[in-house]
Amino acid sequence: MALATSAPFRATGVSTLAPAHGTLDPTLLNGPSTDAPARLRYDPRVYAESQTGLVRRDMSHFGRFRVWGKDAAALLHHLTTQDVKNMRPGEVREAVLVNNKARVLDWVTIMRRHESDFWVITSPNRKQTFSQHAIRYVLFRQDVKIDDVAADDALFGVFGPLAAEVPGPKWPTRRLPCGGFLTFGATDGAMPCDTDTFNILRVECGLPVAGSELTEDFNPWEANFDFAISPNKGCYNGQEVIARLNTYQKIKQKLVGIRLEKPNTGRVLLRFDGKDAGLLTSSTVSPRFGPIGLAYVRNDWNASGTELEVVCDHPQKATVCELPFFSS
Repeated sequence: MALATSAPFRATGVSTLAPAHGTLDPTLLNGPSTDAPARLRYDPRVYAESQTGLVRRDMSHFGRFRVWGKDAAALLHHLTTQDVKNMRPGEVREAVLVNNKARVLDWVTIMRRHESDFWVITSPNRKQTFSQHAIRYVLFRQDVKIDDVAADDALFGVFGPLAAEVPGPKWPTRRLPCGGFLTFGATDGAMPCDTDTFNILRVECGLPVAGSELTEDFNPWEANFDFAISPNKGCYNGQEVIARLNTYQKIKQKLVGIRLEKPNTGRVLLRFDGKDAGLLTSSTVSPRFGPIGLAYVRNDWNASGTELEVVCDHPQKATVCELPFFSS
């Protein structure tokens, strides 16, 4: 499986590599302290390299589908929040796969190889979600085929300040910390990134993942997918709800950063003065920022600096902050 290279891929709404501000704690870079083994699980070499060099994330476990045929663009246009019909051959766009109630099913990356030939990258745990959902919307006599091509080639993501210097075909994506590139080729010289370190980096950058932040409990606006929503495209699944939420300012909560007093595990409720204020969806311990997390917090209490309470056996203070963490 090789991408056509006659036209270079161009990304729409993709951030450039941002400098990762913040101060590294040298005591944490040597690994977890012996008196608190649960504080950190990560590779300090990879973490440091992500701030100064080049890191590689093996993404071969992500779903990859070829959607092709003269009606392929119409199908993907109908299923997602992105304007697929007006994509140019060689262009890449991020999109949200939504149900008819405008609830999030997955974050997908769409590559238009040719006029009637697309690749779709899904989250690892949403492969069947995409294929089953897409097949359900294929109309009788439509010319569209959906092939699972994940086994054809390896997929890598490269990120870090030197990611743009990786040779060969590569395609910008927001799926990686501070922005990065997808590639199907060799990534010589890039340091492999383990899962624990990647999770720290993605929480620091405010990247949502399927199963934690991206579920049918939330809509794309709440998950900060403004960059993946085309406001002017034609009819698509969930369009009326998405448009109404934005037009009439009905978005009731947002995904924000949370600073914690101590590490936390699992999804837990957040409260303000006894009132339900939100849901903590991910948490980790950062070498730069300490215990942090991502949470959906209602508009009344999601201003930066607002202090909330984590509802658990051992309650603690949780402070709302802007995303990414190094911007605050």
